[in-house]
Amino acid sequence: MSTAAGDPIFQVEHLSLAYPARRGQPAAPILDDVSLSVERGSALTLVGPSGSGKSTLLRCLNRLEEPPPGTVRFDGRDVTTLDPRDVRQRAALVMQTAVMFDGTVHDNLRLRPANVAGDFSDAHLTETLEEVGLDATFLPRDASTLSGGEKQRVTIARALLRDPQALLLDEPTSALDPPNVSLVVETISRLRQTRRLTIVAVTHQPELVHRLGGWLLYLVKGRIEAREAIEGGAVSDARLRAFLAGERSHA
Repeated sequence: MSTAAGDPIFQVEHLSLAYPARRGQPAAPILDDVSLSVERGSALTLVGPSGSGKSTLLRCLNRLEEPPPGTVRFDGRDVTTLDPRDVRQRAALVMQTAVMFDGTVHDNLRLRPANVAGDFSDAHLTETLEEVGLDATFLPRDASTLSGGEKQRVTIARALLRDPQALLLDEPTSALDPPNVSLVVETISRLRQTRRLTIVAVTHQPELVHRLGGWLLYLVKGRIEAREAIEGGAVSDARLRAFLAGERSHA
């Protein structure tokens, strides 16, 4: 199954993954023969019931979950042959709960693995904060005092400082109240346009699905059950709500 034609940044071919067998029990399948392609600069949303393999599939794209060799390609190369630190910098994951380290926002933005190149000057930190709807007054603030939405946007800014080609979003708004949901959704949507980022998201937030556009994949028990184009209202609101609620009968 292909979700996009043209120049793919992610290619998944016959990916199957299972939890190891334990105490004589058979291995528990997580992903079952998943194939897809994500065009550079496009968006793909993964939806489905709890336990359907969405987050595992997302994490296979940057080796936070190790896929079998030859099943996942990033930028034309087998992801298992790439340095994990490099691929996680270029395909940055934003998790459900923003992780803030002790110290100021400035400290959090400058935090990076050893030998990671980039512009971490105060001027560039300010520019990057502005991209996510914050400003220089946040730099000296204690990161622990930020709201949930502010923390998530600082997390996104931290990822942007590594100049990624793709953002992987694992329920980035599920821990937020409605006003902050809207702010984070607006930030992500704007970044897709201004930076031409490829975005792959796991979400149950209809607003984020519509704003990202692109394609939607519905997973059940590790298999792709349906594929829908989001642009142009191709997915009705009722059908989208069914997908997000994990109702297989509507797939």
